[in-house]
Amino acid sequence: MTGKDSKIPTDAVRLPSFEEIQSDPRKLMEATLLLESLAHEADRWAVQSCGDRSVVFTPPAEPLSHEELDQLYALPFTRDPHPSYTEPVPCMEMIRFSVTSHRGCGGGCTFCSLTLHQGRRIQSRSRKSILQEVGKMTRHPRWKGSISDVGGPSANEWGGRCSAPAEYNCKRPSCLFPKICGYYRVDQAAQIDLLRSITRLPHVKHVRVASGIRHDLALREKDYIRKMASKFVGGQIKIAPEHSSEQVLRLMRKPPFEAFEKFLQVFERDCQSEGREQYVIPYLLSAFPGCTDEDMKQLARWLKVRGWKPQQVQCFIPTPGTVATAMYYAGIDTEGNPIPVARSDSARLRQHHILLGGKGHL
Repeated sequence: MTGKDSKIPTDAVRLPSFEEIQSDPRKLMEATLLLESLAHEADRWAVQSCGDRSVVFTPPAEPLSHEELDQLYALPFTRDPHPSYTEPVPCMEMIRFSVTSHRGCGGGCTFCSLTLHQGRRIQSRSRKSILQEVGKMTRHPRWKGSISDVGGPSANEWGGRCSAPAEYNCKRPSCLFPKICGYYRVDQAAQIDLLRSITRLPHVKHVRVASGIRHDLALREKDYIRKMASKFVGGQIKIAPEHSSEQVLRLMRKPPFEAFEKFLQVFERDCQSEGREQYVIPYLLSAFPGCTDEDMKQLARWLKVRGWKPQQVQCFIPTPGTVATAMYYAGIDTEGNPIPVARSDSARLRQHHILLGGKGHL
């Protein structure tokens, strides 16, 4: 909208303009952190000017309640691709019989845009709603008895909530970093009970959790790890340590690498005691803002000691709205301190190949 036509609330948050960001990249970090802070102020508008026009950011919708989310998932979805597709859709075999248990994430990772499109507050479905959906699944003509996943952005955040009093006025960008907030509540035993209830439904043979889980949360209830390993991991469990460097993890807002190593110990011990051969699939990032070649070599050496040859490695890609993208563009951390950034194709590929074990890189 143009400046003369707009009716912008007087208390709207004013972001640095396009021209300001273009002339001073550090302004993108300022704008991004301002937008991120609005996750705590659901009724605030924001505006950014560009020439004689303005982009207006309306307040996000209120998170859906249990009842509203249940109503949404009670709609008569076909669990099939749109009729316009004439060729098979490969991913359908993985997602057709999966269950979304919740939306949103409290992690606040700097490379992730979940907060922007799902919110920081966890929105969970009721146990009844999930069981009813599975019951409908078993009547699908393609049903073979197995549920591929019950989860969300992080499977073990189902039911997660903030228990802080209203006057607490929280401004944290993450419920889980630099450490898990004392007000954050999640009952992982309830998730296990839900999964067990699903397995007892008629015509259900197997239930798996294929969504990634937060390993720092899992370590708070080690019995959760044991029960997952014994029943609900289908040979592989996805964990996202992302890196091993303390500095890089801090920039990502991820837990210390020691937490991942501790999870591996507990999970491998529990799998052994259950007599099940199962594996951890780590998600890793290369060329993240602030990451150096030496940081990548450190992670590559750790992988080599374990005998791991990673396949699920993502080379960092700037994505709109994330703090990590502001780091990439401005070359600074959230405090304004300069950080190294691999921007050229050669620098990014070099870091990527270090992690994949290219010759001469270790």
